[in-house]
Amino acid sequence: MMSLPKLHAVRAIWDGVRTSLWFLPAILGAMAPILAFSARYLDTLLGSEPQEGNPRWIYQGGPDQAREIVATILSAIGTMTSLVFSITMVVLTLAAGQFGPRLVRNFMARRLTQLVLGTFVLTILYALLLLSALGVEQKEGTFPSVTLAVGLAALCLGLLVVFIHHLATSIMSESLIEAVGGELDDGVAKLDLAEADQHCSDDLPRDFSQRAAFFGIDDFGYVQSIEIDHILKSSRQADVLIGLELRAGDFVIANGRGFGIYPAERSSQALAEQIRAAIMLGPHRTPVQDLEFPIRHLVEIAVRALSPGINDPYTAVSVIHRLSAAWPQLMKREVPTGAYHDEDGQLRLVGPSIDHAGLMNAAFSQIRQAGAGMPLVLINLLKTFRSMAPCTRSAAQRDALAAEIEAVMEDARREIPNVADLRNIENHAKHALSALQT
Repeated sequence: MMSLPKLHAVRAIWDGVRTSLWFLPAILGAMAPILAFSARYLDTLLGSEPQEGNPRWIYQGGPDQAREIVATILSAIGTMTSLVFSITMVVLTLAAGQFGPRLVRNFMARRLTQLVLGTFVLTILYALLLLSALGVEQKEGTFPSVTLAVGLAALCLGLLVVFIHHLATSIMSESLIEAVGGELDDGVAKLDLAEADQHCSDDLPRDFSQRAAFFGIDDFGYVQSIEIDHILKSSRQADVLIGLELRAGDFVIANGRGFGIYPAERSSQALAEQIRAAIMLGPHRTPVQDLEFPIRHLVEIAVRALSPGINDPYTAVSVIHRLSAAWPQLMKREVPTGAYHDEDGQLRLVGPSIDHAGLMNAAFSQIRQAGAGMPLVLINLLKTFRSMAPCTRSAAQRDALAAEIEAVMEDARREIPNVADLRNIENHAKHALSALQT
């Protein structure tokens, strides 16, 4: 049975596969030989001579006409495929310029885009194989294979219309914001429900930096997943404590300090290699074990919208609203503390932790900084904080939210010259702070 950490590594690999434009087209393309063989076998079963009992929609005629039909379909679908690829590249270019190159991943991950490209590849390969299989020595007869080629061409034409409509709606900021917000909701749903007033006090020993042996990572890249169970098993067997200095989403460099083994006299190169093997690196971040990944993507949309070149504060407001939608559930759940115990309850691993204050800062601080001179953005931030206030469950969450409100007020007093606008912002801040106290 595959353990949970192994599943995390598989999920990181699968995330890269499912967001590629080649995976589904490759599967559908591989079906083309099977489909062509089955269709030609059906031609043989129905006989070489036209039969009056066959349905009228099944092609009946000579092989020369059949080859002309298939060749025409092949040429037409080839042209349509070029059109689809061209449209896709144009949309990806526009999306990269307006929303950021990292958000191209969300466009590539859309199933409809992959399905359209895959259907076109399937039709082209099927037509090529069928064209070579229709021999000139054949006599007139019934050819369901040709009818299937016509049906695939009609399907491609219908998908082309749907695809153009899909691209037109997917490039809208609201559609992209909702798609990225769905990833954030999925990440929050995977967290465990928190217990009331739960607080973790597991820290590294005071002499950890003096008595631990420190090791680095042999490669560089983003941490895509960490197999926690594998590290716990290895540390339990060696009876050591691991101090991990990185977490999913961090960028590490080769031979930099990555983790420490305490005490040093029980460390070994073999144990260090086992820990390195539990850390999966890659060229980019993934949403696996990295809750800040979708938050960063949403924030990037808002920050780019607030840039002088785009100047679209309403998109930033939509991002603020979508970020706030995840907080009622997030505040009910326990974020990773970074401390892990073995089966006997012994502390075996301590790594960087995240908390609600850090996530709140990652979600709203950059938007506040980019929109510090825009009353519309600041007012909507304060309205959002007021709506989030009843969802807080602990003093730490309330303090974090109060700090964000105070930061908005500090920026407003520095950047907003209009007295009426500043007074309006102050009133919204008072309402937000009073909501925290009720």
